[in-house]
Amino acid sequence: MALLSPAPTSHLAQKTAYHPRIVIVGGGFGGLYTALYLQKYRHLKGASITLIEPRERFLFTPLLYEVLTEELLLWEVAPAYHSLLAGTNIKWQQDWAEHIDLERQRITLRQGDRFNYDYLVVATGAKTRQLPIPGINKHALTFRSLDDVVTVKARLDQLSQASYPVAVTVIGAGASGVELAAKVADRLGRNAQVRLVDRGAQILSPFPQGLRHQAMTALRQRNVELHLQTHINQVGPDTVHLNNVELPSHLTLWATGTEPVPWSGTPVNTNDYGQVLVRPTLQLEDYFNVFVVGDVAAQQKTVPNTAQAAYQGAAAVASSLAKMTRQKQPKRFSYLHLGDMLALGKGTGGVWSFGISLGGKLGGIIRRAVYIHRLPTNHHRFKVARRALGQIGRALWPFKQQ
Repeated sequence: MALLSPAPTSHLAQKTAYHPRIVIVGGGFGGLYTALYLQKYRHLKGASITLIEPRERFLFTPLLYEVLTEELLLWEVAPAYHSLLAGTNIKWQQDWAEHIDLERQRITLRQGDRFNYDYLVVATGAKTRQLPIPGINKHALTFRSLDDVVTVKARLDQLSQASYPVAVTVIGAGASGVELAAKVADRLGRNAQVRLVDRGAQILSPFPQGLRHQAMTALRQRNVELHLQTHINQVGPDTVHLNNVELPSHLTLWATGTEPVPWSGTPVNTNDYGQVLVRPTLQLEDYFNVFVVGDVAAQQKTVPNTAQAAYQGAAAVASSLAKMTRQKQPKRFSYLHLGDMLALGKGTGGVWSFGISLGGKLGGIIRRAVYIHRLPTNHHRFKVARRALGQIGRALWPFKQQ
């Protein structure tokens, strides 16, 4: 069976070859980067590219933790879509996609607008996975959205001024939980006791041993309490119940993982986790003009649900769309794991890549530099890098000009 989407008329074939209507649902790493990568292809300059995304700002999630310790500012990790898309042929539609009609090739938005497409990219991402723990939805804070970042930072600012011993609980010892625990410990200092809780037997279970060792060292240096193989019975407004023991917790952070945003529209095949089954090219099995990228895609070869995988997938999808609009075969997506990086406190980090492991301040500098290089546009990348270089310069040359 051909992988190119069939054109019902020669007129449509000519139209899609030169001026296709490309609709992208979701403005996270998968969706935004697909739209931006399409700008590289000269023959798509006249294409109609629509990005459907309800939020006003893109979140560069790997660097959100630096906002808590004021190493980065909100505008650096959450640039506005209108700024990122300025000077492109990408139209940003600020709305939710309510229904995807694969047969009619039409997207219906929450506010009633409809968009027809020749090619569709679905990159709706993931949301926080729900846990059956009494009180967790009401009393614990997540750390995934811009509102989350603002709320958690404001609460930390309050707790940093407290006259009493502060207790903070981080639920989940994966990457997000470890990064949060280290950053919170540095933000609050000795005035707080930070505990990291997980049902598993070790932290960062899917990560390389070298990175786990660096993380354990960082947590010990910050006196973070580890509660492994621990069951969370209940979360209260100022307490947590761990293995049926009540402990104070003036801030409880929930960092236990994600699940894909449910597909909305024409039924498609999914796996047990709710991810949409796709071909190696990231095309839907029965609709070859539809691509699924990022956390919502279930691929034949296991690919991590990370920003790294999402923007690699975005590059592959953009390349495939460029080929298909010239009546060529789409590109097979092959994920290359470049390594892992973690923030392990203020100014420090851990990096593992191709067997090489680096930590401490050097790891922090490398991590920050790599992620700044991965920011969405050259303009925004330059602004963030310029401020970062200024910070480094002030640290190395602290003398004020008289």
